[in-house]
Amino acid sequence: MKKQLIYLVICLFALGNMQVNAQQLAAEKTVDISGKANRGYIGNVERDDAKKEIVVTYVTKSTNAKVKFEIYTFDYDLNLKSDVVDEIELSRARAKYTWFSFKGDSYVVEGVTAAPNLTGTFVIKKKQITYTWNWFLLKYVKFTKTLDKLKFEGENGKNMFYISHYENDETGEIIALAGEKGTSKAPYQQYQKYHIFRVNYGLEILSDITVDLVNPHKLLFSAPVADSKNPNAESQDWVVVLAPMGGQGMGKYEAADPTLYTVLRISPDGKLVSNMKFNSKAHTWTVRGALIDGENIYLYGPGYAKDMEKKFYGLADVPNEQAKFSDFQLVKVNSKGTGFVGVTSLTEFETKTRKPDDQKKPSVYNGKRVEIRNLTVGSEGQIYIIAQDYKVDNQGDVTGTIYTDLYLFQFDQKGQLQNAYGIDDDSRKGAILGGGVADARFYPSNSWLYEGKDPNHLYWMQFIPHRTKCETETSYGFSSTTKKTECRPLRYPRVIKLDVTKGTFEKIVQYGNGEYYLNEDFPMLYIENDSKIIFIGETKSEKGLWVGKFDPNSL
Repeated sequence: MKKQLIYLVICLFALGNMQVNAQQLAAEKTVDISGKANRGYIGNVERDDAKKEIVVTYVTKSTNAKVKFEIYTFDYDLNLKSDVVDEIELSRARAKYTWFSFKGDSYVVEGVTAAPNLTGTFVIKKKQITYTWNWFLLKYVKFTKTLDKLKFEGENGKNMFYISHYENDETGEIIALAGEKGTSKAPYQQYQKYHIFRVNYGLEILSDITVDLVNPHKLLFSAPVADSKNPNAESQDWVVVLAPMGGQGMGKYEAADPTLYTVLRISPDGKLVSNMKFNSKAHTWTVRGALIDGENIYLYGPGYAKDMEKKFYGLADVPNEQAKFSDFQLVKVNSKGTGFVGVTSLTEFETKTRKPDDQKKPSVYNGKRVEIRNLTVGSEGQIYIIAQDYKVDNQGDVTGTIYTDLYLFQFDQKGQLQNAYGIDDDSRKGAILGGGVADARFYPSNSWLYEGKDPNHLYWMQFIPHRTKCETETSYGFSSTTKKTECRPLRYPRVIKLDVTKGTFEKIVQYGNGEYYLNEDFPMLYIENDSKIIFIGETKSEKGLWVGKFDPNSL
């Protein structure tokens, strides 16, 4: 097997007609690292405010039985205080470094999965999940093999209709939503009487909770959802949204109110945390994302507000990928009844679109499908949603996703749109190697928000793919040669200072100067009571560690 490293440097950095300031960081440092560290990965970054220290730890492979750690310690002015090498047995490494999650080159987890058969009956299959560490991508690559179908023995198992399920690969268990199969006297029972099952690898039903919705409801949304209070939890709560069904022939089975939706929150151990309801103001509502924030659940996505009071889920005509929605709905629900339902028309999005002064055309969210990334709740209850537009384009012989404009939607505490910020992405066109994977535009721009001391200002922190690093692996067989190319993006930080009271772009700065790129897993770290940020990355030559100190309030 032969490996060939290919470095793809995209054209010199430029930002078209938009003027961007390259600003000097408060402090900056590069440190040469060993070749092994370069081939390894940054396993952990931590701060110590008491000592005013930042510790960056590389993990490198030593032998099959040992692992080597290279530890670089900086003060808060980014002076290097020490660099230490620690070689230790793999079996002892996790005890000494509690964050160390490496479990060897590969390991297997056995679990179960669920699916409907041709008649919709709930069926369980066993599966094998193999995790293999990829030293180029610096993460485990997961391969799942589904095994034979198994009979689901349980009190109601063989009579259940499949609705949805959530697989917990950490435990091999599933949490499943199923309906009791209907009869001639109760033809819609599978959409009325739901069960929440927790099932382990031995097909034991660890819990079974019944949710009787009285009238038929159809699944609208189902996903594990991150909790803003514990975003790095290994297992997340499962959020399910159900909408009343209606249509020809349903007659007496229809709910009196087609707008009354149900939200279920289910814990990883199969417990029903909450069962809440709200009146939707949009039909054909496509939930693009959710966030748990304490007792609150936020749901958001596009839909249609016209004639909502007449529209059941079953009557909704779901548009195709290119169709435009007319409205955007943001919902907050909780068990205290202090939530809201806010709907904003796409016309209002257009009138409230904000752009940088030097950008010729505004980046307008027009209701077509975009990739909505995340929702953030501000310190005073204001709500921000980050999204990125994309298009499908041909690159070589492969059709891929090209990411374009970035959006930030600002809502008040009741879900009313205040501003819709839009800015051009700055990823550069790259090579067609590997079917387009070497093109930086094929990778989304990561971003998050930072609140400074002044409540009028918000900092939109963006990590823009500037170029890619690729590795082509060539395998030689008896009669053929195959090549597989894997790439990862190299990103630089772009910081946008917004005045959220005036709705203006105040300043746009970029760092790295095409010489330094952010680490994908640990791009930044807060210090000094979260008042300043440390960027963490690598030099262009990949032989050095780069750290930069950034004070958002100095912009």
